[in-house]
Amino acid sequence: MTGGLLVRDSALITGRYLRALRLTPGRLIYPLVQPLVLLVLFVSVFGNLAASRHAAAGAYRQFLIPGIMIQNAALTAPTTGLSLLRDAGSGLADRFRSLPMPRAAVLLGRLGSDTIIYAVQAVLLLGAALLLGFRIGPASEPQVAGLARAAGIVAAAVAFGLAISVLSTWLALLIGDAETAERVLYFPAIALAFVSSAFAPVGDLAGWMRPIARVNPVTAAADLIRALATGAAPAWPLLLLACWVVGLAAVPGDLAVRRWQSPS
Repeated sequence: MTGGLLVRDSALITGRYLRALRLTPGRLIYPLVQPLVLLVLFVSVFGNLAASRHAAAGAYRQFLIPGIMIQNAALTAPTTGLSLLRDAGSGLADRFRSLPMPRAAVLLGRLGSDTIIYAVQAVLLLGAALLLGFRIGPASEPQVAGLARAAGIVAAAVAFGLAISVLSTWLALLIGDAETAERVLYFPAIALAFVSSAFAPVGDLAGWMRPIARVNPVTAAADLIRALATGAAPAWPLLLLACWVVGLAAVPGDLAVRRWQSPS
């Protein structure tokens, strides 16, 4: 019965957040419009820079676009915790605590709405990437296989985004102040993207960065998308990303729920 209540209440909270987005569509500019702008700018600048140096622009574009997709997911992730902090500041947290609902329902409901946002974001970015020359699988591959690869790419971006969302939610609730959290949380997201294989192969990074980059969840997610796009073996990046998703969902997720439930 408890599991059924958790699913029902989480779905109700998800619906609440989605209705809020429908009433204030301007909130979708950051998670949906800005990533498209960043994708075009990064590909235009870095793609041409690579071509002017020594790498083929097309090959580097194929490498770069998965990194940009994951970077945008990382930059969107802090909005989960910031939204919950604003709800707490408005008194909504006290109303939720007074209701007979499972403690995790609010967090899961917010993550449910964010799942839809991440999926739409990934689909939009993937569509724009295809227009910019990104390719999924060999040309001789059946269309069904290509669609399966595209679905895997979207799933990888969503899973990564949700994992970082859980971490950022716990950190935001730990900080407690929305303005401070907004300034603090974006720095780790940017650092994660640059100390990874998002923009350059791990072997081309500074020596001290390489050990961090190899186990970075950004590297795992970006390499998984590259493997799905090119047909390479995705076993290692898939395993690494799965470990990160489970770890971040279990420990920071439990801490975030406890912190949200605490009235202090």
